[in-house]
Amino acid sequence: MHPLAYERLKKVLKDKKLVGRDETCDYYPCHFRGQDCTWCFCPFYPCEDEQTGGEWVLKKDGGRIWSCSYCFWIHKSEVAKELWRAFRRFGIARVEDIEERKEDLKKIFSLLKAKYPPSTGK
Repeated sequence: MHPLAYERLKKVLKDKKLVGRDETCDYYPCHFRGQDCTWCFCPFYPCEDEQTGGEWVLKKDGGRIWSCSYCFWIHKSEVAKELWRAFRRFGIARVEDIEERKEDLKKIFSLLKAKYPPSTGK
């Protein structure tokens, strides 16, 4: 996990609350106005699921990297809230849990997608 993602997710889990819209962020809105910024660094990264709006892009060196630029799904308020509830139900309270419990994350991702099907629109 990237160090910035680690620190951001650590803060979110430690504070135990949704961030909501963060208009103080230099990058707001990185996806759309009114977005929920709680999962700025997505705990599912890289989900590799193009239904979310994410996609593989070519790097300058010819490799590929997963891009979330067009993922609006995780930033919708209802999805952010449901993910928070799912983390509590599954006992995910630390960043280490996110890193270590990949099978639970896959299950949570599937449950969220079923309840809130992603679309590429805002």
